[in-house]
Amino acid sequence: MRILSILLLFCTTHLLAQDIYKMAGPYEVIARDGEYRSTKAGSERDMKAALEYARRGKEMCGKPHEYHEVNGVTLQALNIINAYAKTLKRVDGHDAPLCLIQGYDLVQAMTLLKEYRTDEWDEMVRGAFVPVMERFEAQSPYANGNWGAIVNRMRMACGIFLEDTTMYRAAVEYFLHGDDNGSLPRYIGETGQCQETGRDQAHVQLGLEALAQTCEMAWQQGDDLWGALDNRMMKGFEYTARYNLGYDVPFETWEDCTGLYCNWTKPGEMSRGKLWDVYLLPYNHFHGRRGISMPFTEKAIKVLGEKKLLAKNEQLSANVKKTHAITTYPAPDGAPLMHDYDVYIQPRGSKEWTKIDTYQAKANAPIGKGKYKVVNYSYGYFDFEGDVFVKVVCKNRKYKTVKVRPDYRGVIANVLNDSTMQFLLFQPENVSVEFDGSITDNLLLFTSKPEDSGSKLKCEEVKMLTWKKGGHTFFSFGRGMHSLQDTLRLPSHSTLYLEGGAYIDGTVLIDRAENVSICGKGVIRPSRGREGVIIARSRNVKASGFVTTQCPVGECDGVEIRDVKSLTHYGWGDGLNVFASKNVSYERVFCRNSDDCTTVYATRKGYRGSSTNISMTNSTLWADVAHPIFIGLHGIATEGEEYIAHPELGDSCTDITYKNIDILCQSEPQIDYQGCLAINCGDNNLVRRVTFDNIRIENIHQGSLISMRVCYNSKYCAAPGRGIEDVLFRNVRYNGSQPELSIITGYDESRKIKNVTFENLRINGTHIHDKMPGKPAWYKTWDMMRCFVGNHVEDVTFK
Repeated sequence: MRILSILLLFCTTHLLAQDIYKMAGPYEVIARDGEYRSTKAGSERDMKAALEYARRGKEMCGKPHEYHEVNGVTLQALNIINAYAKTLKRVDGHDAPLCLIQGYDLVQAMTLLKEYRTDEWDEMVRGAFVPVMERFEAQSPYANGNWGAIVNRMRMACGIFLEDTTMYRAAVEYFLHGDDNGSLPRYIGETGQCQETGRDQAHVQLGLEALAQTCEMAWQQGDDLWGALDNRMMKGFEYTARYNLGYDVPFETWEDCTGLYCNWTKPGEMSRGKLWDVYLLPYNHFHGRRGISMPFTEKAIKVLGEKKLLAKNEQLSANVKKTHAITTYPAPDGAPLMHDYDVYIQPRGSKEWTKIDTYQAKANAPIGKGKYKVVNYSYGYFDFEGDVFVKVVCKNRKYKTVKVRPDYRGVIANVLNDSTMQFLLFQPENVSVEFDGSITDNLLLFTSKPEDSGSKLKCEEVKMLTWKKGGHTFFSFGRGMHSLQDTLRLPSHSTLYLEGGAYIDGTVLIDRAENVSICGKGVIRPSRGREGVIIARSRNVKASGFVTTQCPVGECDGVEIRDVKSLTHYGWGDGLNVFASKNVSYERVFCRNSDDCTTVYATRKGYRGSSTNISMTNSTLWADVAHPIFIGLHGIATEGEEYIAHPELGDSCTDITYKNIDILCQSEPQIDYQGCLAINCGDNNLVRRVTFDNIRIENIHQGSLISMRVCYNSKYCAAPGRGIEDVLFRNVRYNGSQPELSIITGYDESRKIKNVTFENLRINGTHIHDKMPGKPAWYKTWDMMRCFVGNHVEDVTFK
């Protein structure tokens, strides 16, 4: 296969020098075996030529992402693409998934020349290539891992080209969690040994190449798959380069997920030393972007004769090499601390460990059988850039197991002994370290990138400082305990800055103000009272970086909350409430609360009006009680005087988005208050246009996946809701024990639920959709997700 690739590259390069490329195809059917096997070499050559012409055309134009006048080289690529787009109908044969090797080249060419895209291009991708991927996924696992890696590379490439978010997210999901030898954890072990290492070295490098190209595509889309599972990709390339350079490597016989390839007892010697040119891409990332040494990969590149490219890459490394550094914030005297764990951090490349302080928080934590107990747990925070090792010493007991959640983050908990564990972070994460599965005395660690020194307001003094500049008022708290006698009210055009290590015992209020910011690090947690920060009837407010209790937003317009941590334990201890507000966004927040983590309500608690354009992204939610996400319960019917006189009036909650959310817990025994994703529409509200996108739900202690009800909750509402419309659940997955029954039900003929779509819903790996295999014909699809759909519900679909 390698010799063929070299010849193919030579032929392609030679042909590029000619004025007109002569296609072998186009073919209506392509295959590697069977009736159409004669199309293999020709289709490979054509599609690789299309990619090379597309690349050269973009280089000649000098504007790789802009439309340009068609030059001769670009025209050659377009001729090939258009010919296949009009002709290719099917990929055939047992080895059809491997035809996606050349298919990937063609789709990459089409992506480079996307400004010339036609409907025929899309139809060819969906008609010829997508069915191959679907059949492979339906039949997996059955093959060695290079197959799955090749298929998934194509899935991601098609998702990007077609701008198909579901397909793209499916590729990310497969890469991280796929039950196939081609997923990252199935293909590369912790030592770097690959699933096909015992087979031969050609297939190992083929699989690694596909995985690396998948990582790079995701990186360009803003997702870091390179660093998943403690830089597992780097380990795979280093291990493989080391063995193929003639060095010994450790080897372990393991059982692959098919059960078919489990007898290899040593690395395969076939093709050993025949290095493929697949090492530069990971080297550019790990060494060039992140400054991590890859000695065997570097040597492999040199052996391949890539000296010119290596020199260029080394210059890149010198220019963009990451530093590995930490910033810690010692706790002030008098702060409530915990001593269950000793926590140490170490930047990569350093030999010194730095101990950080851990604070005390309380949780009304579930202890089983519908019971709760107020407990103390630990949290700490620090900043870093580059990579950082974290070591945790469990001081109160010996443990058997430990994990770092959210599971999706792929952080590996390395057990050092029965009291000490260690893990690596390559980017800032908010994580929970849990020993022996305990969530009553866990450790939360909040990490961020260091502050921009240009925007930092330095305040070493323990006292609060206040000054004015250019019509703007500044409040700054240095490291230390700050006990507020009264609520601190921030006026319009003001900034409150917290130095790392500052701890405010009190409440900060922004009321009837505009252009106000709270930033920096530190803690705002009142020992007496509930809300740490209140944002009311204000405009253009930004809050970031601190740890607090509740942080409600009421009757506001334009609020941005980023990197805020909300920790509550008292009764009705919500986290981040929205009341009667518009244009409110949350980014990278963390909530552990004894009631609803995040809510969107209309009229409530003296705030009047509807809520619209509310979003939360890249966040983590942990509801010890009630709902992680709760929408629509409260409105004008309960608190509005106008409603008493005019009961036909109603508020609305519209255009709400939750995207890229990890839900770590729900534990709620009351049926009325279950639902990790809950829309309970009451008080004459109308809820419309709600999207839950890429939601990852871990084991539900007690509760349900979904609750959607137009309801009359007499405890809190004066009327039922008016209806729920246009709700999309996209890429929602649940992994855990069987939850209680999900509920979707309207109220009456005039108060319905309409147009609910589930797209790529997965429960414990099973894709729930209308045509799913194994579903009895007489079952409704929602039976397969254990959901009750009641009366007055229209248009529920599963895709």
